[in-house]
Amino acid sequence: MCNTGINKIRLLVIHVVIMLVLTTPALGQNKNNQIELTAINTGFNLSNASALETQQVKTNAFQITATSKSSNNFRIFAKVSSSTSSTATPLPASMLAVRLNSVSPTVTANFNTVILSTSDQTLQTLNTTNTPITFNYDLLAGPIGYSYAPGTYNLTMLFTMTQP
Repeated sequence: MCNTGINKIRLLVIHVVIMLVLTTPALGQNKNNQIELTAINTGFNLSNASALETQQVKTNAFQITATSKSSNNFRIFAKVSSSTSSTATPLPASMLAVRLNSVSPTVTANFNTVILSTSDQTLQTLNTTNTPITFNYDLLAGPIGYSYAPGTYNLTMLFTMTQP
């Protein structure tokens, strides 16, 4: 019983931060394709038992704007490219997921939750358009649980855009 009390107190001081390391817009392009990423609200502060035990959601955490002028469809991918921590034990990539919240202009898009990994996960497969398409994504974390020590955890996401 005493051990349970200690664990509850320990949970109150746990601080976990998961960041999408895109504090300024990132841009990638070639003559036919362009993708721009903007982080809006990507940090998590998990400081109580409830936050550790349930999935946390940052609504409209980041935005992707894509334009393709090529004659084919295009795909947008995401993956966790690195994970570091102040405890020397990084969180696995699968602790993060993304879910499309809105898209403008209206196009047929994938609104399903995509669990991330260290390999590319398809976020969208779309028809070519000369008009920029803006995707607003929610960022989901955890549940983290009690297997990780208190500390600061950073996961970096990499986004790519390709033609099939």
